[in-house]
Amino acid sequence: MDRAAQAKHLLLPFNRPEYFSVPEALLSSLAWRAYEIASDTDARKPVGLMYKADAKETQYLSLRPTKPAGAAAEALGHGLKKMALNTAASDLLLGEAVASSVMGIRIEKTGNQPSSPMTPALALMQDPRGVLVKKGPPDFASIIESLFTVGHNPGGPSESATQLWLRAADQRLELDPLLNVIDACMMSTVFDDQCRRRPSFPISEDSVDWCGFYPETPYQWFAKSWATLTSEEWVEALPARVWVDWATTVLRLAMGLGFLWEYAWYEALGATIIQGSVPDTFEELRTTVRSPLPWQSSRSSISVRDVGSSIKWRISRGERIRKSLKERLNELGGQQDAIEFLRGAAESDFRRSLAAEVAEKKEAGKLVWETVKYGLQIRESSGPFTDYYGILKTRGRRYLVIDPGTEWIAVVASLTCGTPGSQCNVGDVLRDLTILGMRPELGDLVSLLERAGMARGSADADHAVIVESAF
Repeated sequence: MDRAAQAKHLLLPFNRPEYFSVPEALLSSLAWRAYEIASDTDARKPVGLMYKADAKETQYLSLRPTKPAGAAAEALGHGLKKMALNTAASDLLLGEAVASSVMGIRIEKTGNQPSSPMTPALALMQDPRGVLVKKGPPDFASIIESLFTVGHNPGGPSESATQLWLRAADQRLELDPLLNVIDACMMSTVFDDQCRRRPSFPISEDSVDWCGFYPETPYQWFAKSWATLTSEEWVEALPARVWVDWATTVLRLAMGLGFLWEYAWYEALGATIIQGSVPDTFEELRTTVRSPLPWQSSRSSISVRDVGSSIKWRISRGERIRKSLKERLNELGGQQDAIEFLRGAAESDFRRSLAAEVAEKKEAGKLVWETVKYGLQIRESSGPFTDYYGILKTRGRRYLVIDPGTEWIAVVASLTCGTPGSQCNVGDVLRDLTILGMRPELGDLVSLLERAGMARGSADADHAVIVESAF
């Protein structure tokens, strides 16, 4: 590494997240980073958008559905006929049919439902305010950009995560004339052509200074995988809905495992200070981080495989350590060498106060815990809204175990292959999973790949088992 890590680099530059009730919210947040719409100057309070929802007024927010209905559906159908579609169906029937065909995953315990963000217009059908029904939701797009940026080498990325998504979305419109027409008509019907693309989509400059200090982490995996998935080859190879599902899976992993690794890092920093065993280099310090998501053998009992309680308390301890370190950094300025800062902390009264803070059994970091849990958890395990892209599954009332959906391993392994129609081996997939913060037994990984129809060869071949891309 060309530059020494300063004390400020010990705390990662991510804003605190919050539970996102539907995965589509993550892609939609990127869309709202890329587009803007003239604000309603007559609105007395902020407006939140959700594709299918009952109009709702709260003390601080107006929730408005964007799914065309009635006269709007008729206008949508008329526009579709005028631009491309030749059908005997009435304008109203056509508009309603198309509006229903682009629905996404239902929000649990509500009647709300987003659109599937297959195009820019469809991604704009919901926004973070509407998803969370909250006046001031977290800036998910900014968080995603920071996670993406930190995963790069010194100097940062040449393009932002938003820019890569938008280029992929534009390519989709070129490849699919029907989606192109739907996008144009939705933009006209719902937004009255008042939605404009912003002139630039800058990278997260505030995070560039952290580039290069966190290789072999979920941030590096995200940076590599997002660039791969948004490439021309993958956009062309995947059907529109499948591409959206894969993109959403990558973003869920980046959010869930990115924040889980961050708190495992703070745990490691706390242990280093309390034990007075500070390594000589930042690189050595990074290797002390324990696996953020321990993947036990599928042959183990449910209680042994449970990760819920361990990651909940890891985040709780990590949040308290983060808060204490942040206060000390504010006192000292954060410009000194990171290793010297830790040594000074280990040789001062701060060490005792941190040990006492860590020993307390008080909960903290609730919002991060919910982000990790619900970002990685399988939302629904049966029925028309089954989630095949999660990795954590509830067992009974007490346990949360790693039990990936079939499609999840297809996403991760295919991106490890690199390009559509290519191959890698199980060792390559295992390495990517390790970077993500998980290390399954080889037999369990091969079994998952076989279930997905991607493994070729005998399990006796160990790491040399061939893995074929799902597309």
